[in-house]
Amino acid sequence: MRVLFIDDEARILRALKALFRDLEVYITTEPAQAPALAVQHNVDVVVCDQRMPDKLGVDVLREIREKHPRAMRVLLTGYSDLKAVLGSVNEGEVYRFVNKPWVNSDLRALVLEAGEISREAPAVATDQLSPNEQNVARAQVGVLVIEDDTTVQQRLREILQPHYQVRFANTAERAMQVLEQHETGVVISETATNHGADLTLMLKALKQYHPHIATVVITERANAQTVIELINEGQVYRMLIKPVRMGSCRLSIDSALGRYWKLKQSPKAVRRYGVTPSAQTLQAQSRLPNSLLNRIRSLPARLFGVGGVRI
Repeated sequence: MRVLFIDDEARILRALKALFRDLEVYITTEPAQAPALAVQHNVDVVVCDQRMPDKLGVDVLREIREKHPRAMRVLLTGYSDLKAVLGSVNEGEVYRFVNKPWVNSDLRALVLEAGEISREAPAVATDQLSPNEQNVARAQVGVLVIEDDTTVQQRLREILQPHYQVRFANTAERAMQVLEQHETGVVISETATNHGADLTLMLKALKQYHPHIATVVITERANAQTVIELINEGQVYRMLIKPVRMGSCRLSIDSALGRYWKLKQSPKAVRRYGVTPSAQTLQAQSRLPNSLLNRIRSLPARLFGVGGVRI
């Protein structure tokens, strides 16, 4: 297994090299060299620090995603800056976000898991569809919007309805009805309703059992910790901040639908987007109605057979 570590601090790199001395490890303190190194050594995993003098980690990971998409990308950072975390979702499409100081056993387990996935699950090189593919996908696959703010609903209706099969839900119950009755490739959701109901637990459970569905979170209540959890346990595809802008929203939904459609053609790649809930999330999910979790588990898996995707 080949791993590339990128950090401007040599002592950090020495510690990481020692921790992974049983693997084929490459290190660099020069982020500009990282994309070429990733390609040259055909690495399986890239672990990159976020805050470096010459370049931000999210920018490095974005370039590596473009040049060497097979590598699984992990962002390592000692602080939780919202802009950086959003960039890790929207630009770097990171596999996991890890805070410094890390726990050695946890980081080893994560890198080994990522390396195994990188070798066994094919990469989706691009989410862009051809015009013909896009027309077919839009005709067959729906977009679900979970939002109880009527003003936001109307804005999204204006942006999306001329181009997609859009269905709206203002409660978890209505959302489940849509998911049970219609093939849905993209879920657009707030993190919470206006009445305070937490929607992130539902989004995490949906990704846990149906990782082929792309989730786009649109919120005005974003904070770094919530986004990190949605990366690590919800593999959120894009995170947009309200007010919703037509251009960025359309681009995000086009891309999300493309991701779903590409996974439909290559179901083995779904493993790249699987999640394992934390003990804290499992405890929180235990407070959800059993009927809701059971319905999420048993959603018709129109892509991969009855019972959902098992990863």
